[in-house]
Amino acid sequence: MKLFGYLPESLFQPLAGPKKHVYARLLMRLYERVYSARILETPLREEVIKQIEIGLSESGIGSTDELSEEGSEDRGASQAHYLAYYRLRDTGWLTEETEKWRTYVDMNPDAFMVLGAITDFGNSRVRVAGAVVDVKNNLEAAFREPETMAQGLANAHETAARFARSMRRILAGMREIEDRILGNPNAASILRTFFQDFVDGLLIADYKQLKTSNNPYRHRRTITSLAADMLNDTDRIGKIARAYVDQGVVAGRGTVASAEERVIAELGKIRSVFEDVGSFMDKIEDFRDRLERRIRTTVHYMDVMGEGSAERIARLIEGLSAPDNDDVEIRLRSPDVGLPITSLALYTPPPPRAPPERTRFKVPKQDPYLRAYVQATTEFDRMVRVTDQKLLEFVRRQMQGRDQASSGEIDIESIPDLFAYRALPNLAALSLSVRLGEFTIALEEGRTANDWIDVTTFRIERTRTTADAA
Repeated sequence: MKLFGYLPESLFQPLAGPKKHVYARLLMRLYERVYSARILETPLREEVIKQIEIGLSESGIGSTDELSEEGSEDRGASQAHYLAYYRLRDTGWLTEETEKWRTYVDMNPDAFMVLGAITDFGNSRVRVAGAVVDVKNNLEAAFREPETMAQGLANAHETAARFARSMRRILAGMREIEDRILGNPNAASILRTFFQDFVDGLLIADYKQLKTSNNPYRHRRTITSLAADMLNDTDRIGKIARAYVDQGVVAGRGTVASAEERVIAELGKIRSVFEDVGSFMDKIEDFRDRLERRIRTTVHYMDVMGEGSAERIARLIEGLSAPDNDDVEIRLRSPDVGLPITSLALYTPPPPRAPPERTRFKVPKQDPYLRAYVQATTEFDRMVRVTDQKLLEFVRRQMQGRDQASSGEIDIESIPDLFAYRALPNLAALSLSVRLGEFTIALEEGRTANDWIDVTTFRIERTRTTADAA
């Protein structure tokens, strides 16, 4: 009969004989190197036979005698890789297709899916944060665009169900490892099993990151609330159900009513999984703490359960009391060296330390370069600092012999002149004109550029004489 209605019984013939490990490795090699690596390309018969030949050589099989089994037909194959190929083809694992003069070999589709599932079993560790992110993104996409992204809900439900199965598998594997670890009488084997099987094998890959505040695992409450909101929104459920029917998510000739039942069931499943995952993680944490304590206690007591001082003294007395026994072996902790025979071998305390010499504290001289640097920076700050008096002196110097001047007629001869010239239009920026002593500074449209700077055009007018201003 077929296994669960999918796989024919003949597929298990190579995996039930004495060479089952060889055929298992060959099938996994063909799956990983040929069929899953090139999904849309069917390999040639020669390529498949070549991979089988490489796999057999890695297993140490070089002749048909090492691969032949009692009761199986060898088809007169003279080489081991041809014998293995014929056996996999005859039992239904491989199927041949002839196109013109070439022969292509494909794998049974149901067997291909089973091998893929077996490959997934090899990765025992689960990334909790990755599953949470996938569910959150798909659920939000279905919530925002129910007509076009309804498939996101189905993907979120599938990820949530796979995540729940993986968490259940972790807890079951922990119990099995606990029985295997604590039943081992050797301390070194206990530690090796603990770290290899438990820490490296079943412990969640990002378990430590789950305790941080910025981990995607914190979105589990967002997922539950979003699923609850969608369950209470009949209009959105109807849109997703109709999209399920239109996009073929519902198998067969599904109706909108059956699609709505599926949508409600999927939302309820997602909500229940992420509502229960908190307590489930607490169980894993409690189990981990208990197992680590038991391992630590077991190894500690196994390490100290050796020959104590009482046992050693009893063994020594028995040896001394034995008749006609002049040589008694006494094991000492001290190194096997001779006793000290001179005073040089005895412990000598170190001589007392001499008091420190008195010295006069000298004030360090100031660095001349530092003094010059401070003086230079002070002079520079004084030079570039703009004050009202400096501005007035600059304007009076520029306005000698004239009553009006534009910004383009003013000459800049030094750095202080540059800073004073730049500050003049800023004084009149608020009210477009400003009084500065006996002068008025007014802004005009346009820009004035020279070899030094580009500023807003301004005009300086003399409104009264210097004597009047004084």
